[in-house]
Amino acid sequence: MKDPAFSGYACFSQKLKVARFSGADLNNLIVLESDPEQGYFFRGNLPEQTKNINDHHLYLVVRKTIPCFQDRIIRHAHYIENELKLNLHISPGQMTFENEAHSCVRIRVSELGLLQDFIDDLEEMGIEFFYGRRFRHFQPYESFVQFKKYINLEKLDEGVYRNMDDNNSHFVEIPSDIDYSLFETMITDIKNNCELNMFNTALVYFHLKDKILNMAALYSRECNEERLPMLVEFLDKEIKRLQKG
Repeated sequence: MKDPAFSGYACFSQKLKVARFSGADLNNLIVLESDPEQGYFFRGNLPEQTKNINDHHLYLVVRKTIPCFQDRIIRHAHYIENELKLNLHISPGQMTFENEAHSCVRIRVSELGLLQDFIDDLEEMGIEFFYGRRFRHFQPYESFVQFKKYINLEKLDEGVYRNMDDNNSHFVEIPSDIDYSLFETMITDIKNNCELNMFNTALVYFHLKDKILNMAALYSRECNEERLPMLVEFLDKEIKRLQKG
């Protein structure tokens, strides 16, 4: 296996439609779920199979946090994986809930069976989650979600990388710092003009020793190594166009 060009925690930002998760009774704990394929399909391009359980995530919304919340979550996740030998993918982050920003914990729905013990551990640390029946019937809404996730990136070309743990996930460097609203505009324009428009995205910041990489994360099962340059070219053109404007 190749050595990664970069390894470490990256910050992902994306807008997601979320709803109350009804797949388990966790004593009225507020658990939100996101559609694993939202933003992926465009203009009705729907395949027969749209669900991949490993892409389906749940979010635990935090009512009261603790100092160094994200670092404490990462540390506990490391303990679970290495000491208890449990494969629980945990990402600390922040999301909008009830029109306010709250800390959150992101996990895979396939690992739901391990969730209760994990929640108990976090509550012993002093973290308090949202509970209550009053949220049972609230409508799905769009949430701005940010989370930290450990990734290993293999370099494919100048400024282009692939997630070594997921061949469908690629990362393209953005030469300057942009905010999410500009990034969202850029992706919409690409989907309107590029033949390859079945993908979803996130704006990513990757911290290196001497700099911060700004990247677009692109997830697509349709984007192989032959078609990736097309998407990269459109992304590069859109970045240059927006920089001129």
